[in-house]
Amino acid sequence: MVFEDYIPGIEAEWEPETGFFWRTRQGDFRREDFERTLAKLVAVPSMTEQSVPAQFVSVVWYIPIFMEWQRNRVRECGVNPDEYERGTVRLTNEVQRILGLP
Repeated sequence: MVFEDYIPGIEAEWEPETGFFWRTRQGDFRREDFERTLAKLVAVPSMTEQSVPAQFVSVVWYIPIFMEWQRNRVRECGVNPDEYERGTVRLTNEVQRILGLP
């Protein structure tokens, strides 16, 4: 699989109504949506020694920042803050694994 093949699945998680990130923005952090999204990231091989397609980076790099910005919103909606924090860390770790660190 080439890296471009992963883009549609991850982009779908930003889609209104059905995407994990869209729902999270609404304060609706669903465990099954999180697990689906995490599985999509886990499936992506590390890109640290390869050229990274710009479109792939555009759907992935923002995830850690986005999750941090939604922390208060999901807490106000009654989401377990510990579960959300663990989810945020797991997603961030996958983004770091895929894209590498400076």
